[in-house]
Amino acid sequence: MRYNEFCKKYKPTSKQLFGEFFNLFKDEFSIKNQRLAVEKLEKIINSTFELSLYQSFANMSLRQLSQVSGISMGGLYAYIQNKEHLSSLINQFLNTYVFQIIEAVEKDLGQYSLQSFIKIHVYISDILQPWFFFVFMESKNMSKAHRTNAISSELKVESRLLEIIKRGHKQGLYNKNLSAKTTAALIKPLFHEWYLKRWKYRKRKISIEQYCENVIIFIEQGLLPQNNDLKA
Repeated sequence: MRYNEFCKKYKPTSKQLFGEFFNLFKDEFSIKNQRLAVEKLEKIINSTFELSLYQSFANMSLRQLSQVSGISMGGLYAYIQNKEHLSSLINQFLNTYVFQIIEAVEKDLGQYSLQSFIKIHVYISDILQPWFFFVFMESKNMSKAHRTNAISSELKVESRLLEIIKRGHKQGLYNKNLSAKTTAALIKPLFHEWYLKRWKYRKRKISIEQYCENVIIFIEQGLLPQNNDLKA
């Protein structure tokens, strides 16, 4: 699937995205009017990303968030208890929403190949880049419980990669001497590279599809069975 096709079918509008956010956490908000809540949540989250980019979330105050978002302190407290609660909501939503898309694509297109999983994950990280960037950069400042949740999500992605690589081992497609667990762990940072350093690839005029193609060739060449494996 090409990136444009993916976006047409799976990229949410801002209203849809924050509607999903509201639906996931509506029991935690004192505002129950979805239209109003979605509008405010979009301002709160986008302002959080903006402030975090320039001064880090750890150094951001709720008063600054109030000023940038244009929402009063009382208005903020209708949705969040404190900064840690805000960070937790963002992290939980991203983890949940990413796997909703992964599962929706799999339902539509069938079982993932390594190539398709790499493409879809990079595509998702591109359409949700501010979310991925925030969670990655602020993970070191999370509480132990929230860090555990982030690690669990990371391992969940690795487990999907692990399933695909093990299937390739059984089919004789990949080098059986390579550890599937280690290989899955080594692939994951290549997903981070795109959303953390997207500016670098734009400067070099490398499209998302070119990036995916390079990653796929790089990984699959490394996974190919060696001559002695083919003889075994």
